[in-house]
Amino acid sequence: MFSMSKRHLKRFSLILALVFVFSGTVAYAATFKDVSSTHWAKEYIDKVSKAGLILGDNEGNFRPKANVTKLEAAIMLARMMGMDATKTAKAKQEYQAFLTQNNIPTWAQDGVAVALAAKVVTQDEVKGFYVNGQPAVAQKVDITRYLTKAMGLEEEAKKTTIVRLSFKDAESIGSEDTRYVDMMIKKGIIDPNGDEQGKFNPSSLVTRDVMAKMLSVGYDYMVANLLLNRPFPGDTVAVKTQTITGTISSILRTNSEVYITIEDRIGQRSTYIVNSNSDVKLDNNKILYTELIEGLKFEAKVTEDYKVVSLYAEGINEEYKGIVKSVIQTSPQMLTIEYTTNESTKTTARKSFSIDSNVDITLDGKSAFLREIKEGDNAEIKVINSKITRIKAESRYLKLTGTIKDIKLASSDYYLVIEDKDEKTFEYPMDKYVSVYRNKSKAKVIDLRKGDNVTIDIEYGVITDIEAKIVKKEGEGSVVSILHAKKPEITIINNKGEKETYFIGLGATIRLDKERAELYDIREGYFIEYTAEGDEITSLYALTRQRNNIYIGNIKAITTRHSMITVMLYDVYNNTSEEKTIFYTSDTTFMNLYGSTVRESSLDVGDEIIIIANYNDTFIEAISIIVPYKK
Repeated sequence: MFSMSKRHLKRFSLILALVFVFSGTVAYAATFKDVSSTHWAKEYIDKVSKAGLILGDNEGNFRPKANVTKLEAAIMLARMMGMDATKTAKAKQEYQAFLTQNNIPTWAQDGVAVALAAKVVTQDEVKGFYVNGQPAVAQKVDITRYLTKAMGLEEEAKKTTIVRLSFKDAESIGSEDTRYVDMMIKKGIIDPNGDEQGKFNPSSLVTRDVMAKMLSVGYDYMVANLLLNRPFPGDTVAVKTQTITGTISSILRTNSEVYITIEDRIGQRSTYIVNSNSDVKLDNNKILYTELIEGLKFEAKVTEDYKVVSLYAEGINEEYKGIVKSVIQTSPQMLTIEYTTNESTKTTARKSFSIDSNVDITLDGKSAFLREIKEGDNAEIKVINSKITRIKAESRYLKLTGTIKDIKLASSDYYLVIEDKDEKTFEYPMDKYVSVYRNKSKAKVIDLRKGDNVTIDIEYGVITDIEAKIVKKEGEGSVVSILHAKKPEITIINNKGEKETYFIGLGATIRLDKERAELYDIREGYFIEYTAEGDEITSLYALTRQRNNIYIGNIKAITTRHSMITVMLYDVYNNTSEEKTIFYTSDTTFMNLYGSTVRESSLDVGDEIIIIANYNDTFIEAISIIVPYKK
């Protein structure tokens, strides 16, 4: 980085020069015989003479009441700009022919060349420096225009769209010149009240003592703003820069520029100036310098006086999950979120972000407006460059009604999976002290069953209360399989050809052909009638009739003409395999496991099918043919 001494070297040296020139050192003071100690402009005359801006004559006189000519004004202003010998020589070389052609004296050529190169005067104006061989005197409005340009204020003056001058003769000032007069008033060079009559007098002549004051104030401004020896308009200036990288740790904003404090990889902090002249890009897209934010990582080119020439930053993409602490609805809209920074210690932090105008907001799974987000709601937010672009929120207090689809009992956490009336599925953890009621009786989580209708209360995404209602169901079908386990299961195919699986409840009533029986007495193929609560059978009545009416196998051949299907069958009751011919009629139902009807033409050789049939010792006649899935 540039050292602090280099950073301020130019400004410090110029201030020293100003102090040296404008100090009260008598050794360098010019004493003019015609300027008394009580003269109103003595202080200004002393300053400008010390600075070499206005010189006296060979007889030691200042001639304070002599009128300033246009030629003299150009030379005085050229001296005020403090151009070095190199720039002066360059200007004189460029305009030498023009100066000679227009009879500019040799002693005045350096100053006029500088004034031309600096655009203080135009060539047409220089042509009017002499009228009929005599020097033309400068009017007040001329000096105002020249001085504005010499001080580097012309562009600023031209940007002023509305000018209101209080002079009684303001209408006599040309429309373009009013901007120059206004600018000189702003810089303290011209009195806004005018003369004793309140007039500006644009055509009045300017005496040397008045010129001394104007030059003195103008020179102070140029020193303070580092404008001495500045480049001529159009000159290409090689600016020495260096590349820095870091992260913006803080920003101070003013009306015309931004001060960014950056922190590099070793924690060193420095402050730089960014303004409208800086080339600023974010993720390769040009942005206004005022759009810079804290936290951006960047690479920049900076000058010796800590000004940013160009800055290229990477966007910040962040996600936070926590609790909404506040929402500001008025512009600029803001949201504050509290989130956990350390899971083990449960340490939290808060951050506030502005909200993007195109933010995507959902609340409890539905599209929402910002006004619907409340303090205390759970939220997941996506933040891009300190602006929230997405809010996915859940109400702090939520009530949900539906059917239990699953109960997940892990070692430390219990989860409930619920399907609502719109067949949307939700999964929430249960609080350690969750309150459970089933059919209005106090219950435990283990008493809940799949298929129960429930209403649950949720706070901060955790189930705190469960009101369950047993859903009883009666049905019938043929047994497909039985799983003998700690919690036994039975799978049947109902009359619609749908596959259903139930647990056998502890203490369930089981009867076979009206006799009391055990689950081990029930066989595949038996016809059963049952009563279930949720996913648990509480009573089961089986009949040995219609045994062997279920077959499972793969199609070997299809003879559509004779309504025959040759199948390699697996007899689930006798546990045997053999090739059989199945006949079907117009009354035979073809369906899939979801109960939807399918065409017989959709069957292919190799398909696995389930057949519900009557066997009359001669042939097998299919009642239903079910296609579980296609190969």
